Amino acid sequence: MEKLFRGVLRHRVVVLCAFLALTLVNLACIPRVVIDANMSDYLPTSAKSSQDLTLMKGVYGNDIPDARVYVTGISQPEAERFADELKDEDAVVSVSWLGSQVNLDEPMEVQDQDTIKDWYDGDGYLFQAVLSSKADQAEVDHIRAIAQGLDGAQGVYIDGSAVSDAANLASINTDMTKIMAIAVVVVFLIVMLNTTSYLHPVVMLLTIGIAIVLNMGTNIFRGTISSITQLVASVLQLAVSMDYSIVLLTNFGRCRENTDDQFEAMVEAMTKSFPVILSSAAVTFFGFLSLAAMQFLIGADMGIALAKGIVCSFFSITLLMPCVLYMMRNLVERTTHRPFIKSFKRMSLVCHRFAVPALVIALVCTVPALLASSSVSFTYGSSSNISATSQVKLDGDVIDKAFGESQTWAIMVPEGRWSDENALVDDLKGLPTTKSVLSYGTVASSALPSELGDESEVKQLLSGGFSRIVLTSKIPDESKGAFDLVDTVRRICSEHYGDDYHLVGNAVSYYDIRSVTTSDNLTVKLASMLAIGAVLLVMFKSVSIPVLLIAAIEVSIWINEAVPYFTGETINFVAFLVIDAVQLGAAVDYAIIYTEEYLARRRRMGKREASVTAIEHTAQPIMTSSSILILACLGIYLSVSSPMISQVGMLIARGALISVVEIFFVLPLLFEVFDWVVRHTSYKIGFLVEDKGPKDADQAPEAAR
Repeated sequence: MEKLFRGVLRHRVVVLCAFLALTLVNLACIPRVVIDANMSDYLPTSAKSSQDLTLMKGVYGNDIPDARVYVTGISQPEAERFADELKDEDAVVSVSWLGSQVNLDEPMEVQDQDTIKDWYDGDGYLFQAVLSSKADQAEVDHIRAIAQGLDGAQGVYIDGSAVSDAANLASINTDMTKIMAIAVVVVFLIVMLNTTSYLHPVVMLLTIGIAIVLNMGTNIFRGTISSITQLVASVLQLAVSMDYSIVLLTNFGRCRENTDDQFEAMVEAMTKSFPVILSSAAVTFFGFLSLAAMQFLIGADMGIALAKGIVCSFFSITLLMPCVLYMMRNLVERTTHRPFIKSFKRMSLVCHRFAVPALVIALVCTVPALLASSSVSFTYGSSSNISATSQVKLDGDVIDKAFGESQTWAIMVPEGRWSDENALVDDLKGLPTTKSVLSYGTVASSALPSELGDESEVKQLLSGGFSRIVLTSKIPDESKGAFDLVDTVRRICSEHYGDDYHLVGNAVSYYDIRSVTTSDNLTVKLASMLAIGAVLLVMFKSVSIPVLLIAAIEVSIWINEAVPYFTGETINFVAFLVIDAVQLGAAVDYAIIYTEEYLARRRRMGKREASVTAIEHTAQPIMTSSSILILACLGIYLSVSSPMISQVGMLIARGALISVVEIFFVLPLLFEVFDWVVRHTSYKIGFLVEDKGPKDADQAPEAAR
């Protein structure tokens, strides 16, 4: 490796040009990556709702209504004109309104009043639309402008899942700018405080910035990534990759103390850092990749992007960063400063003094935290990822107040079995939550040949040998009532059609997402622990060390995940699943840094002295990296508009803090307590054999001091 790194440093200009060329190519690719905000698209193909949705789109060419528009102050002729203009919009597939439900040539007083109330409340008219998958925030704004231009229009309110998705996508660029700005400021300040040159944080940010561009640009080969991945991947890559650059800088500083030749010092630092960086990167890589074990495909989407980011950061820091540092060596020398934090000796003694109480607290909290973490309440849909102050949420509140909360589902059954269909429609109408049921039998007559019906209506209900029933229910989008209704409707459909029916709707998709992610939670935990455990087993050639490290970190994860349960907070399921892989991956990096130092010291000193001095010598890189992760994620929690991303920020910040406490207070004591076990379950560990008796116990603390 020394030979390789010597060659890399000699050909530093070639290395720099190669990275810059790759960066420019990937920078051009980033805008071409398609972002998807619809979580239903990531259901596994084996899920019934996913299969039903695919089939229904293939047969009818459109989905069920996913946008509501409420316009107040307009007359009936203006409402009719607006409905016609909506139908002419390229992004609008179909439109339903009062004129689709009743004959407007007859006075409203003689029409069915329940139907009237569903579409007209005396102040304005409600329109339900199906928007194409390409509809974005600009199209939503255009629809709003059309409505506002109607004669007499007083208020225009628009909501729905398609509108929420468009709003999420529109906020990505703003949120990403905030996230990266916060991360850059935090990294610069923390690294400056913990290194000896004002240029060190600049070099680190430049190197990892290139790695982030490489990762984001190569997403083009995947075609589409989720909006969640787009938001969190870059900042997590930045925060986690800091460990590797800090290790390199720390080793370079130590090597400079032994020689004035910066070339030789850098080669030595690269050689010493490589095993640690490789180990940490491998652990984090497999931790992130474990997300791909989820049935819910958002796991694979995030896991692949995050793992790919670690690979990009690994090569950038091991190859590019040393070349940049060496090329800027004169500037670095001229911008040196004294270290702001000179020693962590006092901190190491405090950690050792309070280690036993910390271990007792951890043991007491373990079982309650594990039970509480498995009982947290989750949200699944895109609507839960909308800020309470956003336009979509405010508009939705107005529409719900005027017409009540509602959901529209579609049921596709074989055409021609009219007695079964009519019986099914009657059963659906009898449900207490039903607002309306639309079928061929309700708009025409099952006895009337389809050729004689209104062509536009018939095409939406009869197609490809199927008949479609549209069910609108008075229930919130995501609630226990909605999930219970999914079971009820599926049971009723099965009574009439067996398995020969297809049910589609937002709550139906969320129901299947909930079912899939319930098992995914355990899968991700096991996959990440086994993958990381295997890497640690090979790295340390020990059976017990991986167990100690993972046990300490898993307790910190359980405590972190238990907090929402005790505070009564509802968490987005993606945020909750991500924390397993992210916290375990990041915390293991800290544990590896401490363990490497402890093992090296344990080979030449007693266990107690080794544990205390190892804290002192690893506190700076661990505190630097964890401080960046904690402060950056707290900034994200406080600044972004997305509730889900805000939750991710809080979970990671809190998790990193708890993990660091475990690493400094609990892990050293575990190594002391299980010293004999580690010695006899590790290959050629080479521990110093201590003399038994009080002498060593009395001298160890003095040696540490």
